[in-house]
Amino acid sequence: MVPDFVKEKALALAVAIQETDEYKDFLEKEDGLKKDKTAQELLSKFQEKQREFISKQLNGEVDQELLGELTEIQAQLNRRESVVDFLDSYNRLINLLNEIGEIISKQIEFDFGEAYRS
Repeated sequence: MVPDFVKEKALALAVAIQETDEYKDFLEKEDGLKKDKTAQELLSKFQEKQREFISKQLNGEVDQELLGELTEIQAQLNRRESVVDFLDSYNRLINLLNEIGEIISKQIEFDFGEAYRS
């Protein structure tokens, strides 16, 4: 169980993160992606084809035609401004959160990544 004083600090950190440009931009770009009907259709189609491809792969099949379809859908997604903007904002937010994690790790002298590599 997390002590109350630690929980309070964690919640304060969450609020501070929500006030960053990275977080605000992420929410804005996420909303833009959700409103892009074409991108949503492409994402659904990509996920469907991906499931089909993985299913075939698990059965020992390599469907080159399906792989080509996945590659084409991915290319179409990469040309959508809403997708590019979302991924860029997502990566900036992840970088911020990683930096925060590194600050915490350094302060408490505990490398979370190292703990999982052992």
